[in-house]
Amino acid sequence: MNQIRVALNKLPPAATIKILRKVFALPAPAARLILNDVTKPLSAHKLWIHKVAWNGEWSGCWIGEHIKHLDQSSLQKRIDDCDIILFNVHGGGFRIGTCTMYMATYISWIKVLKHSYGLEAMIMSVDYRLAPEFKYPSPVEDVVRAYESLCKKVDAGKIIVTGDSAGAALLLEMLFITHDPSMFEIVLDEKQEGVALAELPRPAGAVFISPLVTDETTSVSWKNNIKYDYISQYTAKVIKKDYFGRLGPDETNQILGIAKLETGFRSFLPEQVLMFVGEREVLLDDALDLAMRAERDGIQWETVAEDCVHDWFCVREVVKDKKILIRADAAFADFCYRALRRIPKMGMSARPLIDAHSSSYSSFRRSSEGLEMVLEEDEDSDYDTNDEFSDTDQESTAIYTANLGKKKYSSTAGKKEEIKTVLV
Repeated sequence: MNQIRVALNKLPPAATIKILRKVFALPAPAARLILNDVTKPLSAHKLWIHKVAWNGEWSGCWIGEHIKHLDQSSLQKRIDDCDIILFNVHGGGFRIGTCTMYMATYISWIKVLKHSYGLEAMIMSVDYRLAPEFKYPSPVEDVVRAYESLCKKVDAGKIIVTGDSAGAALLLEMLFITHDPSMFEIVLDEKQEGVALAELPRPAGAVFISPLVTDETTSVSWKNNIKYDYISQYTAKVIKKDYFGRLGPDETNQILGIAKLETGFRSFLPEQVLMFVGEREVLLDDALDLAMRAERDGIQWETVAEDCVHDWFCVREVVKDKKILIRADAAFADFCYRALRRIPKMGMSARPLIDAHSSSYSSFRRSSEGLEMVLEEDEDSDYDTNDEFSDTDQESTAIYTANLGKKKYSSTAGKKEEIKTVLV
């Protein structure tokens, strides 16, 4: 398996996208076998990880500087003393992924927050049960319980929730059902009674990365960007079947309730939201539509759109121009600082996306060096699980940090720090 990891880490973005397209379309066990190995934390990452086995409330890990060997009381002191906690839910189409799958990205978040704003940050990264073994709403219940556990220990005013792709979908669902739990009852299977939900406080802010907000695949961005992205129509069908199962003619997926809301966002979302999207990802239009409706409802919603494919802010090996990542991390740190202190966005000129079909517009920053075109293959074909990957390992470097003015929204050149990154 290490051979696969070696191969992927050395490939250019276009080739990586092609391989990811194949891997994501595989049956869940095969896809997990590959991606769990590829995204396994490197030796340099392990000191940042304090694992949490299922304790009746949640499982996953805490991520922070030199926390691997902390005892429980020392860990709790670090949690109490830190300035910001990122409550993180990973993506992977509800079928694959782990709480440590983006360790280089997570470490970069912690470093840029400290170097740019002096904020001590920790990440509570949640593992949840995966489809098809556990279908909706089991993963939602796991995320609800984990957030409930965190809110018992810390003030929600220092929590920023972060999630990519399906992880963002789970966060949206969690925020929605916990703002008025009397409306909902989670039933895991026929043998279990409904799980009682508690009303939970809103976090200081939310960061959604290429959020999955609907299972529909008919938007213009699905048609225009399918040739670039690693999410295909076939993958969408597999995710829908594995996570939701087969629906009757009169049934709809629960996630569509949020996707079709026209108002009410202020009741369940935090006041400030940041979203990262790719201008070449198939989910672009649906994410922008959600942003537009939330913004109309009074949410301070900021969108960073770059010329990249799905989940580029976490899956950094699909980004050709690494300066994109420097800007993105700076925007992330700036948003977190302002959300914690309830400082509204300012000094930002929104730039409409240059897409005639899109009516959403609250985006900024873009590079024309984001990616290369990858032609779409036959999305309904069964991919050969015996495809071989070869090549050698490499330490890709990413530079993250920018000294952002603390008293006003501005960006200036900052110090640089290099850390190792790992694919996906």
